[in-house]
Amino acid sequence: MERYLGAFEHLYWLYNQFYSIDFATVAKLQGQFSVDQLSTVLRQVQQRHPLLRVRITTDAIRQPKFVETDDEIPLRLVARTDDRHWQAELEVELARSLNWQVAPLLRVVLLQSGAESELMIICHHAIADGLSGVYLMRDILQGLGGKIFERSELSAALSLESALPGIAPSPEATAKPTDYPPPLSRRPQPHIHTVLLSPEFTQRLIQRSRAEGTTVHGAISAAFLLTQQDVKPSDVLRCLHPVNVRSQLSLPMLEGVGLYICMCMTTHSLQADSTFWDIARSVKSQLSQIDIAQQLVEERQLRQPTMANLTDATAFVEATQSQYLCQLNVTNLGHIDMAQQYGNIRIEALHAPAVTSGVVERNVGVATLGDRLALTISSTPLMDVDRTESDRAATAFLSSGVKRLELAVVQEVASKVAWRT
Repeated sequence: MERYLGAFEHLYWLYNQFYSIDFATVAKLQGQFSVDQLSTVLRQVQQRHPLLRVRITTDAIRQPKFVETDDEIPLRLVARTDDRHWQAELEVELARSLNWQVAPLLRVVLLQSGAESELMIICHHAIADGLSGVYLMRDILQGLGGKIFERSELSAALSLESALPGIAPSPEATAKPTDYPPPLSRRPQPHIHTVLLSPEFTQRLIQRSRAEGTTVHGAISAAFLLTQQDVKPSDVLRCLHPVNVRSQLSLPMLEGVGLYICMCMTTHSLQADSTFWDIARSVKSQLSQIDIAQQLVEERQLRQPTMANLTDATAFVEATQSQYLCQLNVTNLGHIDMAQQYGNIRIEALHAPAVTSGVVERNVGVATLGDRLALTISSTPLMDVDRTESDRAATAFLSSGVKRLELAVVQEVASKVAWRT
């Protein structure tokens, strides 16, 4: 079976040919299982999620489409050394781009030592979003616990606009030459750094954010916006927020793998008297004023005719990248609704998503599993910057952001927060 990419899938496919936007979901596990068991489960979850069985090809007029194959998900086993080993392995993985012409558009890495392991899923962004990685991880753990999945056909994996009520059919493409670059095999190696907040601090963060009239997402965004370096009072910072839109879609499988997000932007001018909680409230206020359904319709109407008659992919990306050019991307997957025990296997922590992008300076992934919130910082250094120096800067960015979060949560009265690092 096959189907053409929707407008948003098409957009992410194009961007991924120029900028690294593959992403990863990582679970820290306790409990023993074999590589053969995991391989069997991966074949099972491919039955449940049809987009795990596809590659992308182009037709006679170079329009991209998903084509199903029987290829298995690649699985690599690594002898685990310590708790930080997976971060180094993931940095290597995210520098090795997924080839959209080769199925499937994901791979899995298992770091294992006795009963301790980290399971990493690396996905092409055209087939999945951050929550897809979570659902896939949950299904893998359920499979290791003995669950069997039924096969779902590709027709059930609708594109976002196909599942959004009120959107007319896509215009037919006309036969025009299209210039697509060859898939890139390698990208600059990103930096991955994480921190797992304590249950006590996670709860205090939730309570304080609520008391201040904002959200945990607003507080985290404020912390890392204030951590931006070399910011002048006249500068306007742009922060990207991917928003899950599954609740607005007519999907046959709400927890399926697919690209079901809307990219929302907030802007912030940090003055010398800017307070932490004022910025956090501004994030919440700006996001609450966005009509997600209307924005999806407008973006689709703007992009679909352009992509349907695309003549130069390079020109398209250069013309549209400014829309997503920003200093910070905060992807908050919220409180993950999944069990932590699956037979003899327990998931201790979930780090997601880890994503890099050529149009975003820093990416903050947020996921709360059980009573602990995890922050995952990913960034890609410039080619001419010393890697040791850029890694030191990435570490400092995470440390400073967490410190600002801690100070804001423990202080009794909102005080003036300097916008300089």
